[in-house]
Amino acid sequence: MKILGLISSPFDPASRVRIQQYEVPFQSSGHQLRCKYYRPLRDANPAGWAKNLQKISGINAWRSSDLIKSIGRMPLLIQQSGYDIIWQNRLIQLQHLFWEKQLRKPVVFDFDDAIWLQEGEKQVQQKITRSQLIFAGNSYLADYAARFHKDVRIVPTTVDTAMLQPSSKKADHFNIGWIGTYQNQQYLDAIKDVLIQFLQQNKDARLIVVADHPMGNLPYDEKQIQFRQWSAANENELINEFSVGIMPLPDTAWTRGKCSYKMLQYMACGKPVLVSPVGKNREILQEADLGFGPSTETDWMKSLQLLKQDPALCNQLGLAGRKLAEEKYSVNRWTPLLLQYMEELI
Repeated sequence: MKILGLISSPFDPASRVRIQQYEVPFQSSGHQLRCKYYRPLRDANPAGWAKNLQKISGINAWRSSDLIKSIGRMPLLIQQSGYDIIWQNRLIQLQHLFWEKQLRKPVVFDFDDAIWLQEGEKQVQQKITRSQLIFAGNSYLADYAARFHKDVRIVPTTVDTAMLQPSSKKADHFNIGWIGTYQNQQYLDAIKDVLIQFLQQNKDARLIVVADHPMGNLPYDEKQIQFRQWSAANENELINEFSVGIMPLPDTAWTRGKCSYKMLQYMACGKPVLVSPVGKNREILQEADLGFGPSTETDWMKSLQLLKQDPALCNQLGLAGRKLAEEKYSVNRWTPLLLQYMEELI
């Protein structure tokens, strides 16, 4: 099979873990997966020339920008005719469907967030209805998609357990670790007071935040509260600095759609997890004894204290998490299943 992966951008985490990381495994299985994206990006702001044109002519800068985006997508639209299946991550296309209809290629629509809350329910429902197969990242998303499509498969977000794996090097301190994007650092605010209190009571403990940029919601002192610059090349090394991985979340319609990628990263590296029992997090916690699901500040504090005082328990939970990641949430586990689903489609 020749499969075209339509992604938001090569730097988008969802694109990377939902589609891009399957390029090599698919090739090893005798199939071709090529990931491409539209230029300019769908969500790109109007260029400077469009704003200047608006000052001169009164033509709205966003209208000019959308015209250029529509023209810019034509080469990739033409290329789509050379593939057997289009595997699309989220709503990356502009809302011009004429050419997609002419191509008549089977479309697999893949989403791993409650995108209808941000992208618009009408647009998401239309894309689900018009696609031939739906990959939903968890049961919450699948239930939503099933209202508009009869062929919905739950395809969890996965980790490459060959790239992310435990290290034999042990941390010098008890390191509480969090990894994610700039925007998602806001979720640390829910347990900020607990974290600071714990660090004040345990001078040999540290909080390490790994992201693309630091958010100013934590008092970074680069001693007990440290920031690490994320990169794909050093991701495994950074996570292996952690003694425990955390993922606090509020329980909202948006967070119930999250697919636990942070949690899976920690598990792949053999780290015990402390995660809010929301959505997919709750399901994974029930599958193995790999960490705790604190719901209150008291629960968070008790869990942190317990893990700090019991290295043997940390190791036991970490091993269980690694085992589950390999057996149920790894790229290797899901590559043949995804190929099977797509072969059935054509």
